[in-house]
Amino acid sequence: MTEISPTENVKASAAANAASTNVKTSTVSDSTKRTLEAMGIAVTEGMTEAQAQAKIAEAQARKDTNNGENQQSESEAEIMADAKTLASAVGVTVSNSDDLSEVLDNIGEKLEQMIDESQNNPGVLSMLTSYYEELASLDEQYDELTSIQSGIFGAMEQAATSNKLALGLE
Repeated sequence: MTEISPTENVKASAAANAASTNVKTSTVSDSTKRTLEAMGIAVTEGMTEAQAQAKIAEAQARKDTNNGENQQSESEAEIMADAKTLASAVGVTVSNSDDLSEVLDNIGEKLEQMIDESQNNPGVLSMLTSYYEELASLDEQYDELTSIQSGIFGAMEQAATSNKLALGLE
């Protein structure tokens, strides 16, 4: 039988300890790792599953917010363009500083004034009815847009709260 010297025993023990400390300390599942990597987020040593999920949720919320903001801006611009066209048709002046709700309110006020001045002329009332229908449609689109904005902000708040809870900050 070969005898092992105390020095060799210490070396063997140190090697075994080094091998055990090189084991990954990350507790992130393989599917979560793949998701993180697909999103361009680095998996760091010691990262927990909860932290990884929080990073995924944060990245997804950021992506959704950016997409939503782009869609909102386009939608608001389209509604504003339609509102300016209607405003021009009814004789309402729109300045660059007017926001969409002001433009829609001004159009509504002008239509009320035009009804009062119409003297029950069927041709004028028919035209005003058409304008009112267009205004109602624009109002509905604007209400839907503000509802979407509220939903996005609510989702952002929820993602932030979830991240704080996952990271133990709350």
